[in-house]
Amino acid sequence: MAQELRNVAEYPHKMPSIRSLIRNIERWESGGIERISERYQILYARVIGMSQEELFNPQAQRLPVPTAAEGDVEAMRMMLTALTASDRRFGGRTIRRQASDYLDTVIEPMLRASAPTKLKQQLFGIGTEFTLRLSAMELDADRLGRALSLLGRASSMAAESDDLSLTAWVLSRRGEHEMHQAALSARVGRRKPLLQQALAYTEGAASIARTAPPLGRAFLTGKNALAWSLLGDRAQTQRVLGTVWDSYERAGDAEEPGWTSAYGYGNLRHEEARCYINLGMGGQAVQAAEECLAVRTAARPRAFSLGVLAIGHAQALQPEAACATGHQLVALASQISSRRLCIRVVQVLDALTPYEGNPAVVELREAAAPVLRDCGL
Repeated sequence: MAQELRNVAEYPHKMPSIRSLIRNIERWESGGIERISERYQILYARVIGMSQEELFNPQAQRLPVPTAAEGDVEAMRMMLTALTASDRRFGGRTIRRQASDYLDTVIEPMLRASAPTKLKQQLFGIGTEFTLRLSAMELDADRLGRALSLLGRASSMAAESDDLSLTAWVLSRRGEHEMHQAALSARVGRRKPLLQQALAYTEGAASIARTAPPLGRAFLTGKNALAWSLLGDRAQTQRVLGTVWDSYERAGDAEEPGWTSAYGYGNLRHEEARCYINLGMGGQAVQAAEECLAVRTAARPRAFSLGVLAIGHAQALQPEAACATGHQLVALASQISSRRLCIRVVQVLDALTPYEGNPAVVELREAAAPVLRDCGL
């Protein structure tokens, strides 16, 4: 529990040591719960997956359990659709807190509601999707502890949904979490173990995906290709990408899981382009990124693809094209609340390091400086 409390804290480095937390937890859980400060009540509620009021207000605990209705799933789906659209247009800062409140006060209580088995499974399914979206938004804000905690909650929900593809999606997202940590790690020795963990999670997802319908299988397997590319294994990456596109070509053979409706050809091509830049295959990355940009129109996803395209141009010895694309990326990054997008800008500038004397590179660095400064980078 001490470690879990640190994981969900916004600033874990400002938390007491594990040993001190253990002493506090032992005292609280042996009868001193009324002494838990507001700060730790919030963290406890995050870890356990309940609202603060439910966990610490005895009167709230005695409220009657709600009864779920058929329309509740549709209402939650509408909220998820609106959340996804807002995140893709503006980034997560403006709506992340509201989404968290909706999860705590609407979705979580409804999962404990009385309902027929089939409806219950549907509620857990939409709860999983919503929690995964919120986790991705927290990751986008570089709030890694909070993102990881939400993945834990999503995993529990997925297990109750009777949908193996959701369990695989959670594993894929966990692998992506490890990849992001590896990208941020300043220590080379720390990076490889994180990437190996990412590979383990995405391999598990790909194994489960063998039972999923074709489109779901394609998306779930794509993260596995990304993990292999970050480990520098070109043969394995291309083998897995072949599986991805074989699955995609079979789409329509079976009913697909609901979560796939938020993704399409552009997402798969974007992931493929990411694989190519990880392997230093700039020409192939440019082609894949240009094709995905033809269909990827929402601001935030488009910005990430522009970043991949810029790096691909840099690897293909086309610095002017990289800088032109980089300016488009910087313009979008200035409008979207996404620290992760700012990190992509840094990656583009790093890819242009061999061309430091080029006036176009100097101009791009100057344009990017205020955006990166606002992100704390």
